[in-house]
Amino acid sequence: MILGYTYRLDDISQRLYYTFQEAIMAIDMERMMRNEEGKKLNSIVYIMVLKNICDEYITKNVNEEIKQKAIDTYKKVEERKAAENKKYHMYQY
Repeated sequence: MILGYTYRLDDISQRLYYTFQEAIMAIDMERMMRNEEGKKLNSIVYIMVLKNICDEYITKNVNEEIKQKAIDTYKKVEERKAAENKKYHMYQY
């Protein structure tokens, strides 16, 4: 999901910068809430995502299979959220 979210940016240096910034904020939020499990989980997930982006940045090679799977997963989750929000907004009227 997070890797798919990063692919919304075309420039890889921006992807690296904003994902790193997002990782720091997510882990710091878990630390402030004293959620050790969340902190560990976010640390592991963001390390994996950042490693993928760094590998792509250094080698200039994109693993198209991983990229497409990440984008598809991100789109599915966003579509599910949009459908839920649409149901919620129908009840408001």
